[in-house]
Amino acid sequence: MNAIAEKLHLIEKLSGNSSEINRLLNNVIYFLVAADQKKLARFHDQLAVFEAQYGMTTAEFQRRFDSGELGDAPQWFDWDGYAALTASMEKKLSALGPERE
Repeated sequence: MNAIAEKLHLIEKLSGNSSEINRLLNNVIYFLVAADQKKLARFHDQLAVFEAQYGMTTAEFQRRFDSGELGDAPQWFDWDGYAALTASMEKKLSALGPERE
C-alpha cells in the first residue's frame, strides 16, 4: 500500500464518518484544482505578453517557430515553453471533467 493510500485508510479508521471524509477530500481536490487554475491564468497572462510584444498569436508563433522561420533566439524558447506549460495544464484540468474545472 502506498503512503497516500495508507493515510486515507487511517483517516477512514479515525473518522468513522464517510461524509466527513468526503468533505475533507473534496476540499483537498478543490484546493489543488484552484492552485492549478491560478497557474494556468499566469501562463495565459505570460502568453498575452508575448503576443502583444511580438504581434502574433501563440498559434501563429508556434507554426512559425516549429517551421524554423523564427530562428533560435532565447525569447522564442521561453514562449514555446509557456505554450507547452499552458497546453499541459489545460489538458490536465480538462481531464478532470467539467465538475472539477
